[in-house]
Amino acid sequence: MDNQAASNRLQVGQNARFPALGSRTLGIAASAVLMAAAANCFLKYVWWTACYSAWTGIPKLAQQWRAAGSRASLNGWSFLALEAASVIVVFSLIRLRVAGRVAASLIITFAGTGLLALAISVIKQGH
Repeated sequence: MDNQAASNRLQVGQNARFPALGSRTLGIAASAVLMAAAANCFLKYVWWTACYSAWTGIPKLAQQWRAAGSRASLNGWSFLALEAASVIVVFSLIRLRVAGRVAASLIITFAGTGLLALAISVIKQGH
């Protein structure tokens, strides 16, 4: 009977780990998706900011530069929101002390978003 109880406890302990593994995998996938979306918004923000800057003051393009300013603002705030969400997800995945978790999640998220922005820009340019 003792062997069977120990075997049951071992199985319960193993089964308890699978949801954690699944949630970690889901968290990693979610953070990657958030970083990719943030990288795309950042690239759009840079594009529309450049358009706004180039078109500002040209009376013939007044409507376009106002629209570019709105689009730049929307993409800039979207980038910040997605980046913050990604930092929160990565923060929840890391098992360190709070200061280490904050530092590591910021570094991982900013580096990941930067690398994804580079990859997206290369892909969109067709090189």
